[in-house]
Amino acid sequence: MISDPQFTSWEYSIGGKMVVGRAEMSDDYRRMMEDGDEYAIKSVKEKLVRDMVSFMIENRLVEFTHQDDPITFSRKIAVRAYLAPNDQVKILRLANKIV
Repeated sequence: MISDPQFTSWEYSIGGKMVVGRAEMSDDYRRMMEDGDEYAIKSVKEKLVRDMVSFMIENRLVEFTHQDDPITFSRKIAVRAYLAPNDQVKILRLANKIV
């Protein structure tokens, strides 16, 4: 399987933080992924994303808001996080900001 990743975040002048997670996987999983095992590929990606989301919530990198409707007595909730498209992340890679 895959170990628990360690997440960190950095502040950049582009207006947000970048969260990067790194983990080590067993030789069995490495071979399964290299052989194109769809289950292994999916499970590794899902674990990394779930752990990243937990890290983002714990470190308050996700904002939760709500708005009450006094007429219906309902509440709308929202969640948001700053994300950059891959072409903007490429700028940080070229500047050697992603380690």
